[in-house]
Amino acid sequence: MTLAAALILLIFIIAFVLILGEFVHRTTAAWMGAVAMLAVGKLTGTLDWCTDGECEGNLFAAIEFNVIGLLMGMMIFAGMLEISGFFEFIAIKATKLSKGDPWMLVVYLGTFTTLISVVIDNVTAIILIAPVTIKICNKLQISAIPLLITEAILSNTGGVATLVGDPPNVMIAASTGFTFNSFIEHLTPLTVVAWVATMGYMRYYYRDWIETKPEHVEEVLLEDEWATVKDLSMMNRTLAALALTIVTFSVHEIIHLELEISAIALGGAGLAIALSLPDLPDVVERVEWPALLFFAGLFAMVGGLEGVGHLTALASWIFDTFAEDPLMLAVAVIWVSAIASAIIDNIPFAAAMIPVIHKLGELSEGDINTTPLFWALAMGCGFGGNATPIGSSANVMAVSISERGGHKITTGEWMRVGLPVMVITCVVATIFMILFYDTLYVNP
Repeated sequence: MTLAAALILLIFIIAFVLILGEFVHRTTAAWMGAVAMLAVGKLTGTLDWCTDGECEGNLFAAIEFNVIGLLMGMMIFAGMLEISGFFEFIAIKATKLSKGDPWMLVVYLGTFTTLISVVIDNVTAIILIAPVTIKICNKLQISAIPLLITEAILSNTGGVATLVGDPPNVMIAASTGFTFNSFIEHLTPLTVVAWVATMGYMRYYYRDWIETKPEHVEEVLLEDEWATVKDLSMMNRTLAALALTIVTFSVHEIIHLELEISAIALGGAGLAIALSLPDLPDVVERVEWPALLFFAGLFAMVGGLEGVGHLTALASWIFDTFAEDPLMLAVAVIWVSAIASAIIDNIPFAAAMIPVIHKLGELSEGDINTTPLFWALAMGCGFGGNATPIGSSANVMAVSISERGGHKITTGEWMRVGLPVMVITCVVATIFMILFYDTLYVNP
């Protein structure tokens, strides 16, 4: 390992400790790490700026602006819905449906979040459901932390089921040609079992919180949900623009619409603004800017790791160790992807692993079937992201929204829930891979 590579790794470890230890704000830690990596790369010539039109060595070229654009567009939708009173309306509706029972809130909101994550990405699901959750819990005067963590974890778990449910799945499909239906065939049965197991653990872990009976249920049940709507016209027009955006998300590949997913999200948000003409400063204030900046810094840091070869070295170790047994190779990809995704976010790790898996197939001259490895990568990235608050973009958004809503989620609290869930769901994935390797996963 060169000196530059060692320094880059040390910087990432320090930044990671600062983020998880909450010694400084995670956005500050991420950008301190990104700038330090940039300085090391520039001084050593390891991470150079673009040359001859090629930008692979540019640290900031690692920032996934497609992901950040998607998040920004959906945050604008969420801000406009909040201004119109939509979240208050849904909060009272959901509370009446559950009759204030905390466990039924977990079931209803968790299931609803999962279903959203099946048809749109899990980050969007959290952006839409988390503000509702905080409104409900504020009305009942109970902690929103168990619900927010559960929703994020279930959105990650449910997102594994479909092509559009999780950003790594979108990236895998784009690289392999796997279809929407093939994701349903290969991953949905697994996801159902993993989801049930996750709900079982949540029921056990939050058993004391579930037994807490809110004191203000009767007052909320008597409220008129329609009285909370501040601007019905804005709410309806924003929901219509959001519905159109979601439909476009789902069909844009089917109809060969040559638009990035970020362009669809931002275009939909622009349409919503044009239809309703809201007070723009009020909308801008509701965008989670610290979360967007954190993602940019994290992507840059992971780009530094990839630029000096650390992620490729990890992937090579997996293949060198397990390549003789294709089944064990797939199982290893599940677990290493899960652990790595918990540490560096599953989106950049998937981006680093996809070309490495393709390269393995080329070097083996067809001796190694890479199809099961891509399914294993989808499983590991999706389930592994549950372990830490920075393991997936949905987690980061849940934490960011929780801070703004006065229900701050600590790293320790998240990992006490998320780490066991990661282990449980990865065990389920391993069992599925072992049982159905030959009959299901060797085919696209």
